[in-house]
Amino acid sequence: MYYDASRRTFDCEPTLTDSEVLRFCREGYLHFEGIVPDEINQRTCDYLNGKIPLDPCYMPDGMTEDELARIRDTHEPSSILLEDWFIENVLLNPVLTGALRSLLGRHVGLPVLVSNHRIECPKESQPWHHDADHLFGPEVNFVEVFYFPQDTPDEMGPTEVTPGSHVRTTRRTQEERGVLCSGPAGTIGLHSQCILHRRGESTASGLRHMLKYSYWRTVPPARDWVVEPEFDFRHADYGGHGTARYVAHMFYWLCGKGDDFRIIGGQAWPWKSVNQIGPSYGFGHTEGYLPDWRGNSDDDYAR
Repeated sequence: MYYDASRRTFDCEPTLTDSEVLRFCREGYLHFEGIVPDEINQRTCDYLNGKIPLDPCYMPDGMTEDELARIRDTHEPSSILLEDWFIENVLLNPVLTGALRSLLGRHVGLPVLVSNHRIECPKESQPWHHDADHLFGPEVNFVEVFYFPQDTPDEMGPTEVTPGSHVRTTRRTQEERGVLCSGPAGTIGLHSQCILHRRGESTASGLRHMLKYSYWRTVPPARDWVVEPEFDFRHADYGGHGTARYVAHMFYWLCGKGDDFRIIGGQAWPWKSVNQIGPSYGFGHTEGYLPDWRGNSDDDYAR
């Protein structure tokens, strides 16, 4: 692990394989249970509850200690990002950073803003929503992370996500369920900021913190993770008929091949079925359609 404190970036060895990166492209999230030490989880809660003093590793330009104290008491307690113990054990947690390095490349940028989704349980679930500032596209220029510093079982209303909903607008009724990202204290998840999500319903009592923040890409994308020698782009699982082309495009972009991605539609690659008797046509075509996620095209790539 190399941490550049002056640039607020880190570098380390990637830990995700081709298949795991593709799974992120297909589902839109990864989930790591209980990876932060209990002592740090308790210290985080004490910090957020104002029980321990501030000890910033440096003073940002234009700020004072009084300003950092004010920030700690808001819904955006970003002063915690300046605490050495939080940087070392949460922001630079080795399980998390290996995954982030795989998705964002070398010299990953650390967060500069954190939100605390703090609630008193019990509480009803939120409506399903894509965040207001989401932007669908194949690019993965940043990844959003959430951290639960206290035990957050289903009864404490953890984040609930709809896998695969990060590539285009998805709607669900309030009664429809997703995947609850529950876990013991120290659980961290990472997801595409576009994914359909909500705060799950909580039935237990108590205070629940959830810190959310983003890490940033600083280098162009490349297939710079754990390459599986037997991984086959042509036969990989890109998902169902409605989303396979989005997922394949995102995976190609992460491999640094976004401009090479072409589709010819219909039953062609990357769509496939277990009932077909041969490989799908269309893989490797150079004359097919280069999708435009945000252009004025007639297909539903356009937004």
